[in-house]
Amino acid sequence: MPEHQDGLPQYKALFRSQYQHLCLRVHRITRDADAAEDIVQDVFVSFWNNEDRQQITTPEAYLYRAAINKALNYASSQKRRGELEAQYRAQQPLSDNSTEQGLQLQETQQKVQDAIELLPPICQKVFLLSRYEEMSHKEIADFLSISTNTVDNHIKKALAVLRKVLLSLLLVLFEIIFNFFS
Repeated sequence: MPEHQDGLPQYKALFRSQYQHLCLRVHRITRDADAAEDIVQDVFVSFWNNEDRQQITTPEAYLYRAAINKALNYASSQKRRGELEAQYRAQQPLSDNSTEQGLQLQETQQKVQDAIELLPPICQKVFLLSRYEEMSHKEIADFLSISTNTVDNHIKKALAVLRKVLLSLLLVLFEIIFNFFS
């Protein structure tokens, strides 16, 4: 770097007079003090390393334009990065949670199945014929040789048990959703 030593005093004076001003200008664009200082320092280093700097008639204008251009590039890249990160975050929960959601669905189905299996045998049979075989209350009553009122009572009992199970699962789901958005 000996060839650059001859302009060192002018360079130092230029740095002292322009550095703060350029940092403030760049900060207005980047809204990041550290990034602004880095950009201005890079501009000064590039200016110092530019072998044609002696031909630049207005170094202040050159530095200002270079700093603003670098700041705009930085802001643009940060905006793109932010957009890409937002897109990634928007897609990530879906892909990460799809397996988790599948497992939660299986767990929910298993808990519902366990609750149905805990029902008294006739109540369980009535409920399964109603919900899974889609038989009417009259068809179930005829099939099992019981009254339609008994069919109604068994279905009400089964639904009450399932409501309790599903309510507890719903509370867990709300907690998961709340934690996800917190």
